[in-house]
Amino acid sequence: MTPILVTRRLSLVAGLLGAAAAPACGRREPPPPPLDVAAPAAPAAPGGEGERSAVVSRVERGGLSIAFELRPLRGAGDRPEARSDATAVFTITDAATGAPARDLGPLAWMSRRAGAPPDDAGCQEKIKSFMAGLIAVHADVDMNAYLLWTQNQDNTLSVINPQLAWSRSKLRSIVTLAASSTSLALHPDGDRLYVTLQSGRGLAVVDTRRSLVAANVPVGAEPVRVAVAPDGRTVWVGNDGDGTVSVVDARAASVLKTLRAGPGHHELAFSGGGRTAWITSSGARTVTAVDTGTLEPVAEIEVGEGAAAVAASDAAGAVYVANEAKGEVVIIDAERRAVSSRAAVKAGVSAVQFEPGGRFAFALNPAKGEVSILDASVGAVAHTLAGFASPDAITFTKTYAYVRNLGENRVSLVELPSLERPGKPAVVEVQVGQLAPRAAKGGGSAAPFAVVPEGNGAIIASPADKVLYYYVEGMMAPLGTLSNYGREPRAALIEDRSLKEVQPGVYATTVQLGDEGVHDVELLIRGRRVAACLEATVAPSAVPAEDRSPGLTVEPLFDASVDLEVSKPATLRFRATPKASAPPLKAKEMKVMIFRFPVGFRDTVLPRAEADGAFSVTFTPPEPGQYRLLLEAESRHAPLGALPSVDLHVSPPGAAPDAGGGR
Repeated sequence: MTPILVTRRLSLVAGLLGAAAAPACGRREPPPPPLDVAAPAAPAAPGGEGERSAVVSRVERGGLSIAFELRPLRGAGDRPEARSDATAVFTITDAATGAPARDLGPLAWMSRRAGAPPDDAGCQEKIKSFMAGLIAVHADVDMNAYLLWTQNQDNTLSVINPQLAWSRSKLRSIVTLAASSTSLALHPDGDRLYVTLQSGRGLAVVDTRRSLVAANVPVGAEPVRVAVAPDGRTVWVGNDGDGTVSVVDARAASVLKTLRAGPGHHELAFSGGGRTAWITSSGARTVTAVDTGTLEPVAEIEVGEGAAAVAASDAAGAVYVANEAKGEVVIIDAERRAVSSRAAVKAGVSAVQFEPGGRFAFALNPAKGEVSILDASVGAVAHTLAGFASPDAITFTKTYAYVRNLGENRVSLVELPSLERPGKPAVVEVQVGQLAPRAAKGGGSAAPFAVVPEGNGAIIASPADKVLYYYVEGMMAPLGTLSNYGREPRAALIEDRSLKEVQPGVYATTVQLGDEGVHDVELLIRGRRVAACLEATVAPSAVPAEDRSPGLTVEPLFDASVDLEVSKPATLRFRATPKASAPPLKAKEMKVMIFRFPVGFRDTVLPRAEADGAFSVTFTPPEPGQYRLLLEAESRHAPLGALPSVDLHVSPPGAAPDAGGGR
């Protein structure tokens, strides 16, 4: 199999560790003065003295002074599910001058110490093993993790760990939604995912840390597009069924205001650092500008009927609107809120987006197979590229624009630096998969690309192939594939949980701690060729051991020895009994996971409450084999795996008697 993601890091770390001086184990000292670490879109290290750990581990290495500490999350004590959450903080300065050491990109892990602190060779070997991404060797805490979320053709989201070697990607969980989804957007903090649902089910708010739906917010009819405001305070939902846009409080998960936006499909963009929201309506002749602070419309700009897409560039001070029917890109002066010019393209243009620098805008025309590139410095078309097969989706890295061809199994990479050179821009064609995205049952999606945190490649969803492809720039083909376990991935995004520089020289991330006791903290600073081992102590939980044990017992009310049958629905009933002093259990507190053992099919469903106080789920086995049923109830201290599983056996069609029901 082709190595994926972390195998690239493996060769890198081998060179770094080979050239690095021997690592040093850290010494424990009292904490330094409180740090004022705050960043709205990154894990913040609280500055209150009462929230700090008792000790800080320090080490000097390679001319750097490195300090590490664990800080409880602000307010985590009020949330039982967050008792083990903490902020891991590295403070790295120049050992001679004390100046913050910036832009280091450190990698770090924590592993529970089994004996003596590791020596130099032991520390290096642990880092190498963690970098390899092997299933058999893993850290208790990984501060470099990122997860891949896929929007599937059914009512599920897949959560995949793409950082395991040799294509052994790991399905972390399946999130079951109340209905099929249309689009999704990640909060800047990374802890919530917002998903618009079909069948009148509104907006789902997904807790990414626990991989479950935290709330379903009623919005307007037929919500499609969803976008999070740059400051993370509000979520904007375009309701195509009733001509409105719902503005939702991102934290409270409640509708703040409903705006009239005109009939048809709506697209959303933000300008002025997020101070103005721009709303298009395909059935109206105007674009609406809304003040995001007051939530009041401040302008309606005439653009003509047929607006299909909108993009904003603060660098250019402009908002571009693609008019599909008329075949033009309307250029709006963002400050004056007035049309400044119109750039003619061809009828059928349906998407527009600015590259990261904000100078060039790409307008996609699936009907004509063209991509028009507009230069915002002159407000005109600079390049027109042909030869695409229904280009319908685009994303960017620093070097390339990735254009998905809906009608063929290839992705076109347009080199961004070549846009400023004379002549035709450079285009690289990369074959992705076996089938064109259009071959999928429901077609393609608007967001099939997830740019990897390294910024030099992307994970590309292939719905027709039912897999995801990992591509690194400079290659003529994807490096490998990630399984989506039989589901069609329509869209993909990455939730980055790695260390961020939240303040000069201060690198932090939110972690979930494991068992109490002393842990080794392994650190690799790639650019400085520094490897070091520090330590941290995880304190015992403040919750008594008896309260941390599962707060309920589960009794199957079906005969698990009776075989189930492929493709035949079976009702599996069970009784879940809480502790004597606890209130009755509700169906919404539980989730049931059924998976084929040891690998294969996996699904998570919500149980139904029965009249006699029991609960039930309906399971339709997709293939013969051995399955397991697991129940989780986080609110009753019963996470997935805390309660005993129930084995199920599934026989081929016609080979099993009736199963299920109650006894």
